Amino acid sequence: MDLNLIKSLVDQISELKKNGHKVALVTSGAVGAGLELNRFSSVKNKVTRKQMLAAVGQNYLMQIYSKYFETHDVIIAQALLSRSDFSIRKKYLNMKNTLLNLLDQDVVPIINENDVVSTEELSFSDNDILASYTAALIKADKLIILTVVDGLYDKDPSDKTAKTIEKVTKIDEKTFGMCGKSKSSLGLGGMKSKISAANVATELGIETIIANGKTQNLKNIVEGSFKGTTFTSENNKKKSVYYWLLAGSTISGRLTIDDGAQKAILNNKSLLIVGIEKVEGNFKKGDTVEVCNKKGERIAVGIINLSSEVLTKNLSQPKESLKNQKEVIHCDNLKIL
Repeated sequence: MDLNLIKSLVDQISELKKNGHKVALVTSGAVGAGLELNRFSSVKNKVTRKQMLAAVGQNYLMQIYSKYFETHDVIIAQALLSRSDFSIRKKYLNMKNTLLNLLDQDVVPIINENDVVSTEELSFSDNDILASYTAALIKADKLIILTVVDGLYDKDPSDKTAKTIEKVTKIDEKTFGMCGKSKSSLGLGGMKSKISAANVATELGIETIIANGKTQNLKNIVEGSFKGTTFTSENNKKKSVYYWLLAGSTISGRLTIDDGAQKAILNNKSLLIVGIEKVEGNFKKGDTVEVCNKKGERIAVGIINLSSEVLTKNLSQPKESLKNQKEVIHCDNLKIL
C-alpha cells in the first residue's frame, strides 16, 4: 500500500471540497491491502482466496482512508456495490438516493466493488467500469480516472515516439486501437477499460479525464490546467432513465426490427410491434432489451412493455391486426446508441 499516495489523494479531495465541490471516490486496493495482513497461501481456490483477501483488506483500506480524512474533519461513507445493484432498477434508485443525500450532507462516499459476493459473470470487469456507472448514477459533471500513465497515447506507450492525445471528441474503433496492453499486477483493466468507461460517461454528457495520479493534482485537473486526455461529448445530460439504460440495466433479450421501424425510432418515435421481425431471449414486461437492425447492428436499448411470450404470440397474428396495438417500447424509455 502506497500510504503517501493515498494521503496525497485525500489531501487533494479535501481541498476540492473546501472549494465547494462534491466528490465521490471509487477506489481499488482491497485485495492489495488484504495481502499485507494475510496471504491465505494455503487456500488453493483462486476465486475464494481473492474474496477472502478482499474481505480482510477492505476493512484495512477504509481504516487508512478514515485516518487521513479525519485530519481534514471530513466524514466518509463506505459503499460496496455489485453488478446486480445496478441491474435492478429499484436497487439502482435506492443507491442513487443514498449517495446523493450523502453528498448533500458533505460526506465523501468511498465506493468499491463487493468482491466478497461478486462472481465473474456478475461482476464489473474492473473499477474503471464501476466508476463510469457510479458517475452515471449520481449524474456527475466530471469523471476523473487516475492511473500511472499520462493519458491516452497515439500508439502503445512502450514505443518511445508515442505522444499523449490531449482531447478526444469521438470514441471509435480507432480510439480503442491506440490502447496498449499493459495492466497492473493486481488490477484487471488497462487503457482499453478506461476508454470503455469514458465511452459510457461521454454518451451521457459526462466529461471524462484520464491523467497520471502520481504527477497531476486534482485541483488543476478540475480547473483544466493539467497533462492528460480529456474526452468530451456534444450530448447534453439526458433524462434519468437513460442513465440507467446505459449504465446499469442488464440486457434480457433482443429485438430485430425492419427499416421502417429503424427510421421511426431514430426520429424519436416509439417502437411498434408491426416493425419487429425477430424476438430473442426470455424476458418479462419491464426488462431491458437491445434493439438491432436487419444487419445485426445494435442501435438502441429500451424498457419493454410486453413479455417475450406475449410478444412472440402477438407477432404470429396477421400484420393488419397489429397496426393499432400499444407500443412495444415507448420513446421515453428508448435510448438510441
